Amino acid sequence: MSYGKITIILPTKNHENKIVENILTLESFLEDKYLKYQILIMSNGSTIDNKKLLESIKHDRGYIEIHYLDKTGKGNAIKEGITLSKYDHILIFDSDFSYNIELLDKFYNNSLPKAPFIYAKRKISQDLFQNTKISRLVAGYFFNIILRIFLKINSRDTQAGFKFIDKSIFTNCSDFISEDYMYDVELFILSRKLGITPHAIEVVNINSVENSNIKLIEDSLKMFLSIYKLRKFYFERDINK
Repeated sequence: MSYGKITIILPTKNHENKIVENILTLESFLEDKYLKYQILIMSNGSTIDNKKLLESIKHDRGYIEIHYLDKTGKGNAIKEGITLSKYDHILIFDSDFSYNIELLDKFYNNSLPKAPFIYAKRKISQDLFQNTKISRLVAGYFFNIILRIFLKINSRDTQAGFKFIDKSIFTNCSDFISEDYMYDVELFILSRKLGITPHAIEVVNINSVENSNIKLIEDSLKMFLSIYKLRKFYFERDINK
């Protein structure tokens, strides 16, 4: 059974070693499941040494494109990746590989995507507690409460790094203004503007994440400020029209 064609976007900031470690597993899955595929590695803010690691996987792999961005920020990397994607079906996949690529099977039904916008939702489990710091789980819990209150987003997990988009239907998917990881939040707002209901796939097992770029206290403050800015941009602007 084939799923057709897909572009995998791997945004990376000093996770190049994880890409090198996991590229063969990713290739094997794509080769088995898809007629054609494209892998876009979007390096944004990585060190020179980490960038050099990627050159070892480029040999004779025409379906792999490596882009070194001048602008830092995960949102910038994703936006550029969506623009460069050859195929309408896109998987935004965090390059720390905290999710097994086999999870993608659950996004399909009879070879077709279950929705134009599908996201992984981490289910509370022993595995989740073992592989994620409690402080991050608590911060994520309160963050999603704030999203429901101020941005009317009902999802209980907007930040999981495993999201599928069909950009032929989700046509405004790259219209987000966030240059950082708040682009995740905007995808839910943008999908609502088109009447697209995000489809959640529960995840029980995740891989341990040892090296995270997130600074809990500093980035939490930035997130709250970003939520305020998004509320003004999407809601107060519409009210004043």
